[in-house]
Amino acid sequence: MQIITIDTPSLGDRTYVVHDGASALVVDPQRDIDRVLTAAADAGVQITHVAETHVHNDYVSGGLTLVRVTGAAYVHADAEPLRFDHVAASDGDRFEVGTLGVEVVHTPGHTPHHLSYVVTSEGHP
Repeated sequence: MQIITIDTPSLGDRTYVVHDGASALVVDPQRDIDRVLTAAADAGVQITHVAETHVHNDYVSGGLTLVRVTGAAYVHADAEPLRFDHVAASDGDRFEVGTLGVEVVHTPGHTPHHLSYVVTSEGHP
């Protein structure tokens, strides 16, 4: 498992690209998706999933645009009333990104519906 961090200090956010060498999960993509697409291309991976930890009212997410460009599945908290296609996720749900396993964990705090994602490779985080 490889993790690429895309940091934007001026916005106070980070985007994570987690991949197995072929398939990638992007967590909390920033609005400048060109940086995300470049990171994926440089790693030689296909973005198959985009996951948000919460609805980002504090900055503009690039998630929906990234999903539309890549055709990836868009994972969001099931408790959020959204008006676009997405995979509704809740605590304990699991999905696969290539050979990686992803478990959804409800972690309220920053927002009531906040989610975290535990990514495993061969059963290990």
